[in-house]
Amino acid sequence: MKTGKIIKTQKDIYYLDVDGQTYLCKARGNFRVKGVKPLAGDRAEIEVTGDKEGYIKNIIDRKNEIKRPNIANVDQLLLFVTIKNPPLNLLRLDKYLSMCEFIDIDVVIILSKSDLASEKEIEEFREIYQNIPYELLVLDNYNSFPKDRILEILKGKTSALSGASGVGKSTFLNNLVDEDVEIGSISEKLKRGKNTTRHTEIFKVNEDSYIFDTPGFDSFDIDFIEDETDLKYTFKEFDNTSCKFNNCNHINEPQCKVKEELNKGLISRSRYENYLTLFNEIKKRRENKW
Repeated sequence: MKTGKIIKTQKDIYYLDVDGQTYLCKARGNFRVKGVKPLAGDRAEIEVTGDKEGYIKNIIDRKNEIKRPNIANVDQLLLFVTIKNPPLNLLRLDKYLSMCEFIDIDVVIILSKSDLASEKEIEEFREIYQNIPYELLVLDNYNSFPKDRILEILKGKTSALSGASGVGKSTFLNNLVDEDVEIGSISEKLKRGKNTTRHTEIFKVNEDSYIFDTPGFDSFDIDFIEDETDLKYTFKEFDNTSCKFNNCNHINEPQCKVKEELNKGLISRSRYENYLTLFNEIKKRRENKW
């Protein structure tokens, strides 16, 4: 038996990185019986049956799982946003942040295409997120690419890139490739047109750092939360408040510390308004289920 990491899934074939060697594997039939599907990012035990071939026998317990795209064991999400081209969508960003908190994934916010925004616009964005706290990296992909800092962020982790189309994810990856980072076939892959990827793949940046290349990771529903009263736990800035009621949802309840801090300017108005929007979205979906 050998243990490896699933780095690519394509129909019923799974590619595993086992000590630097790639094995092509299928899953034994009992996975279907159990209702378990191996995912890119899984660590798995395989039975070797031939030259770099084998069968997946067991999936090692997952740290987490994202449904769309269906990937596992993500250590951190690099969330790409832009002020302009495409325009900034704070609701989308806060929805991503909520999901990451809910399933325990670290986040790095990457403000890309900074050359298209004014210093005032960048500073206003910083003020919303820098004190929550999330790590925030401002990028001008063409004129100042902080390769060393990015490699430090990626080191020892399996990372996924997400954000709307056109926010600079492919340029980001191409800059890594151009800067002598070995990611196998990624340089050819990144020449593809929009949304042509039909499989999920992980690229090895170095010995212990991986990046997911995932199709369709630019939008999702907030159905990862079933009860709207759980949403408050995914907004970090609400954590250190002590409201009168332990189950305070920070909306209409009396003596709500979150509302007090909001009125003092200690909590971002846009974050709070997006919280209300998502709260009502989840509530409406739950009520309509019945």
